[in-house]
Amino acid sequence: MSLLKYFKPTSSTDDDTDSTGQQPSTSSKRPQADRKKEYERTKRKRGFLPKWTKEFTWLEYDHAIQLMYCRVCKDCPDKADTQSSFYLGCDSFRKLSIQTHDKSKSHLMCVLVKRAKENPKDTSMGKAIAKINASNFEILKKLFRTAYYVAKEEIALAKFPGLCKLQMANGVELKNTYINDHACGEFIKSMAHVQREKTTEELTAENTRFLSVLSDGSTDSGIIEQEIVYVRYLSNGSPETRMVKIVDVKHGHAAGILDAIDDAVAGVGISPDLWESKVICANFDGASVMMGDVNGVAGRLKRRIPHIVILHCVAHKLELAVLDAIKKLPFLLEFEETIKSVFKMYYYSPKKRRELKEIGRLIEEKVAHFSGLKSTRWVPSRLRSLKAIETNYAATIMHLENMSTSQRGEEAAKARGIMKAMQTTRFVKCLHFMIDYSTILAKCSEGFQHEQIFIGHVKEIIQSTTSKLIRLKTVPGESSAKLSDLLTGENRQTYKGVNLTNRRQSRLIPEAIPDSSDFSKVLDDTVKYLDARFANFDEEPLSCFDIFDISKLPHDRQAVSTYGDRDIEMLVKHFESVLTDDEIKAIPDEWSDLKIWMSAHRGVGRLIDLYGDLIRENPPHLSKVLVLLQILLTLSPSTAACERGFSTMNRVKTCHRTSLLPDTLNNLMQISADGCKVEEYSPDKAVEHWFFSAKGTRHLEHKTPAKSNVVVDESESEEEQHRPIFEAAAEFESGSDEETDSDF
Repeated sequence: MSLLKYFKPTSSTDDDTDSTGQQPSTSSKRPQADRKKEYERTKRKRGFLPKWTKEFTWLEYDHAIQLMYCRVCKDCPDKADTQSSFYLGCDSFRKLSIQTHDKSKSHLMCVLVKRAKENPKDTSMGKAIAKINASNFEILKKLFRTAYYVAKEEIALAKFPGLCKLQMANGVELKNTYINDHACGEFIKSMAHVQREKTTEELTAENTRFLSVLSDGSTDSGIIEQEIVYVRYLSNGSPETRMVKIVDVKHGHAAGILDAIDDAVAGVGISPDLWESKVICANFDGASVMMGDVNGVAGRLKRRIPHIVILHCVAHKLELAVLDAIKKLPFLLEFEETIKSVFKMYYYSPKKRRELKEIGRLIEEKVAHFSGLKSTRWVPSRLRSLKAIETNYAATIMHLENMSTSQRGEEAAKARGIMKAMQTTRFVKCLHFMIDYSTILAKCSEGFQHEQIFIGHVKEIIQSTTSKLIRLKTVPGESSAKLSDLLTGENRQTYKGVNLTNRRQSRLIPEAIPDSSDFSKVLDDTVKYLDARFANFDEEPLSCFDIFDISKLPHDRQAVSTYGDRDIEMLVKHFESVLTDDEIKAIPDEWSDLKIWMSAHRGVGRLIDLYGDLIRENPPHLSKVLVLLQILLTLSPSTAACERGFSTMNRVKTCHRTSLLPDTLNNLMQISADGCKVEEYSPDKAVEHWFFSAKGTRHLEHKTPAKSNVVVDESESEEEQHRPIFEAAAEFESGSDEETDSDF
C-alpha cells in the first residue's frame, strides 16, 4: 500500500487553486462533508455509567437534568473552583473528564477540607494543632470568647482591642497578636460559619421533612433595602425558627425579592432541589409585591411549588382589622389625633418631660414614660401608650395649663388645644373604653407573636378574642367600670381633680358624648373585620387541619368512625408531591388509630405538647399519619420572628455603623439572634475553622526578623520556636518525625 496519499503534494501555486490555476469545485468538498454527517449520525451516544460512582465516591448524577456533580466541591464552595464544570454541572460523560477533575488542585483541596471537618484530629493539620502548646490554644479560646461577647452584645468591633487590654490589665494571659478589630471580624466570621453549619445540618437532616419560609423587608440605617429570611422546622417534635440570612435586595420588585430569598437559602448550603422538596409554606406580610397571586412573590412560588401554602402574617392581619374598624368612626379618629399630639409634644422635648416629672412629684404621682410614635404600631405598644395617658392625666393637664399661660405663640396655642381636647368627657370615656378594648386585642397580638404558635392556635385565639369583644358590649371592662364609679353623684363632671366639659372640638364631630351604642359599633366592626381577615383559615387546605383539634372530636362512636375522613383525603391529595407512596396508602388506615389515641388524650394538656411528644415517640402503627402532624406544626402563621430580626438589625447597624459590609452584618445578626449565652459558648470548633480557612499563616507572636537567617537560642532557633502552624502541617504531610513545639 502506498503512503503517498497521506501526504499533500507540493505545488508552486496557491493552496486554494488546482494545477490549472482555477478554484476547486464544491463537488470535491462534498465527500468530506458527507463523511462528517455520517460520523455525527453513527457516533457513539455517551451516557452516565452508574459504576463510576463506585470508583469515584464524590461523583453524583442528577437524573432530572442529566448532569454530573462533584459532591465534595459543592460542600466546600470557599475552596472549590466555582467555574468548574463539575461544580456547575458536567454533561461530558467521559471517564477522562472525571479523572481530570479527580486530580485537579481545587478538588484535592476540597477533599482535604472535608476530611478535616469529619476527622480533624486525624489530618495533618489536626496533628499539627495537637502539638501546639496548650497555653497558646487557651489564649486563642479567650480571644474568641471576647469576640463572641462583642457580637452577642451588639457592640462595635473597635471595642475588641480595649476589652482585650482590660483583661490583660486584670491579669488574664493574652498575647499582643490579633488584638485588633480586623481579627475580631475574622473570629466572628468563623463563629458565624460554625453556627450556619449547624443550621444547615439541621435543615438538611433526614428527619427534617418539611420547612416553612418566613420573609419580610425593611430599610436599614444605611438606606439599603434588606430582605430577612427565616426558616421554621421541627426539631425533636418542637417547632424551631432560625434566621437563614439577611440579604440586600438588588431590585424591589417580586423577581428581585424572590432572588434574594433564593440567595439566602443557597447561603446555608441547601440546593434548589432539596429546598423545593421540603418547603411547604411561605409566610409574608400583606404587601402586594409579596402576596400578589400573579406577579407577586406568592404567585411565583405557587408556580414553582404547586403544593406550597401561602399565609399572610396573622399579627399583621390583626393590625389591619383594628385599623379598618377605627377609621370608620370620626370620634375615634379625633381621639387618635389627640393621643398622637400628646406623645409628639413630650417625646421630642426633654425639657417638657422634665417639667412633667416635676409636677408629678409635687402631686405625688408617678409619671409614666411617653414613648415615641414609631413604637405604637403593635397593639400591645398602643395599650402601653393609652395607660401612660391615663396614669399621667392630672399631671399632663396641669402642665399644659401652665404652658398655655406662661408661653406665647404657637407652643401656647398647641398646649391650649390639646388641653381642651383632653378635658372633655368624650376623651375620658374614649380613653377608658380604648384601654379595655386594647387589652383584649393586645393579648391576641401577643399570642400571635409567640414563637411556637401553630395554625391550630390561630382560630382558637380569634374565637376567644371575638367572644371577649362581644361580651364587652354588655359588660363594661375593668377600666370603664372604674371610670363609672368615679363619675357618679357630685363628681360626675370631675376626673382626677380635673373639671370635664362637653364642648365640641370639631364641626365634623357630633356634640353628643359617645354612649354604649357608639362603642358597640366599634366592637361590631372589629368582629366583622376580624372574621373577614381570617376567613382563609376556614378554607382548604387549612380548614382540614381542624380535625386534629382533640376538643372537636365527637364522643359518639358512630360519629368518630367517619370523622375527618374527607379532610384526610384532601390533605393527602394536596401534599402528595412530598409524601411517599407508602404514606399515601397507609395514612387513611392509620387515621382511625390516631382518632383512638386522640380520644384517650382529651383534656390532658396543650395540643402542641401532646403532638410533640407523639412525634418524638413515633409509634410504628402511627408513623405514616404523623407526617401530617409534622406538616401541621411546621406551617408558620406569623412573621413576628422577622420583625424581631429587624429590631436586631437596627441595634447592630446603627447610624454610626452604616458602612457595615453585608456579610459582616449577617454574621453579627446570626450570633446575636440565634447564638447561645456568652457563658455557655464553646469556641473550639470556631478556632478550628479559623485555622482551616486561612489563606496564609497563623501566628500568635510576631517578632522582627534578625538580619541573619538563624539566631541561635539556648535550645533551638527563633525560627523553629515560632514556625507557622501551616509549616508544621506541611512537615506532617511530608512524613517528618521531627518534634514541633512552636508557639505558631
